[in-house]
Amino acid sequence: MTGRAGKAALLYFFIHFMLEVVCFFMLYRIIGDPVFISVVATIYNAVAFVPQLLFGSLRDLLQKFHPGIVGVPFLLSGFLLYFILDATGILFWVSLVLLCIGNALVHISGAELTIRTSGGKLSPVAIFVSGGSFGLITGQVLAGTGLSFWWIALTAAIMMPLVIIGETLYKGNPEENEECSGFNYTVPKRVAIVVIAAAFVIVTIRSYVGYGIPVSWKTTLVEAVLLYVFMGIGKALGGILSDTIGIRKTAFISIIGALPFLVFGDRIMIISLIGIMFFSMTMPVALGMILSVLKISPGAAFGVTTVGLFMGTVIAAYLKTDSLLMNCMIIVLASAVCFLLAHYILRPDKEEEDYV
Repeated sequence: MTGRAGKAALLYFFIHFMLEVVCFFMLYRIIGDPVFISVVATIYNAVAFVPQLLFGSLRDLLQKFHPGIVGVPFLLSGFLLYFILDATGILFWVSLVLLCIGNALVHISGAELTIRTSGGKLSPVAIFVSGGSFGLITGQVLAGTGLSFWWIALTAAIMMPLVIIGETLYKGNPEENEECSGFNYTVPKRVAIVVIAAAFVIVTIRSYVGYGIPVSWKTTLVEAVLLYVFMGIGKALGGILSDTIGIRKTAFISIIGALPFLVFGDRIMIISLIGIMFFSMTMPVALGMILSVLKISPGAAFGVTTVGLFMGTVIAAYLKTDSLLMNCMIIVLASAVCFLLAHYILRPDKEEEDYV
């Protein structure tokens, strides 16, 4: 990674970490019956994930639109509205929507910066995205303690100067669109809509695996922490390996490598964790596929992946099974689909080097 790219990646790793701490601290302080909590989770995923396609497209079109600077006040206002007013009824839903919109806007801010300053590398955006996994579980853990919400509100407020610092890293980009010209990972003859659809399916499957695959070994807090830590490591590793050994090799390693561990890891923690880490590596692979055909629209490209994440959570909510055989069949079928799509879309790594 170049100097600017490295700074952007590390900065937004921590911003993303703080963002998810704020969101999941609030989410895990919400009290209600299982049906109510399920509705809250669905609305959160929908409003935090899906609008990122819109916000990303706006950022691509309007360079003076700074989603992170706009997003932090939304995030903080939703958080404080819930805790200060002990929001119920319509005020509760308003606070939740504000929180979600803030989350979506800050995500797009991080994606745009880490992609546009990367020089065609996937490591920066992968490192940025990985921070969310660590923040998610940290927010859950802190919500279960007696920690005052004011400390978390302070965390949200600190995000604003960090986001502003991030905006200064754009200086030096002669033309922002040119910064995305290094993404050349797909076979040239593949139709753009086919590439986007293939990447969308891969992200949706990865999301389902992350949220829906049974992990009966996860019974303690420590085991839950390890689950999200390995997810985060996998996301970052996917970008790093794509930049070092090639995206096609990384795709095959992550998909084929994950298969035996996911199939046999339902009741054995370390085996399952390795499988989840491998499969999480597909995140930057899918994003790289989309960026290859949406070079001038990195925000929209990132938004496509977040819509895929939401679809994966929806499928996970309705496609659950306690049958080990059925679970294995789903994993094998999903892995086969991802492998075939990656094989069809991604150019051989040597060709990618020659093309660049």
